[in-house]
Amino acid sequence: MKRILVTPLSVIFGLLVVFAAQAEEKEIRGACRADAQKLCKGIQPGGGRLAICLKQHESELSPACRERVAETQQQGKEFAHACKADAETVCKGVQPGQGRVLRCLVENKDKLSSGCRAEIAEGESRHPCMKDVERLCKGVQPGGGRMMECMKQHQAELSPECKAHHEEKMDGEKK
Repeated sequence: MKRILVTPLSVIFGLLVVFAAQAEEKEIRGACRADAQKLCKGIQPGGGRLAICLKQHESELSPACRERVAETQQQGKEFAHACKADAETVCKGVQPGQGRVLRCLVENKDKLSSGCRAEIAEGESRHPCMKDVERLCKGVQPGGGRMMECMKQHQAELSPECKAHHEEKMDGEKK
């Protein structure tokens, strides 16, 4: 009985961490940039590490960052709620972590409930490079900068929206 209860909880937690990792870039560039630089020095971006750090320092966050983190968590909960049953059935044998469950869901969109498909579409619309990642870096394991390296290798093949996002990000890092 414990095994059955642990698996759905770990799937939900895994989905929330993946969602946090996807939102991490947006948070760091926006309302939480100064907070991350101050509170999370030395934390390597990616894999949701900065999002987790910000969560650990929640009481020290600026009001704007605290609001952004709360919004991201709510979106993550909505995603997990909409996709929990699908993750448990369609991605039953997939070990949670490093985006594996999310990748499984995306790769099996045609088998998902309409609610989960809608949440995935919404997540894809929030990040202009999501479809490029799926198309160009399908076999790349997330983490350790591997996705970013893959995207750099395929820079000439990126969609115009993703190229613009990448250029905007690079300009922001130069400042």
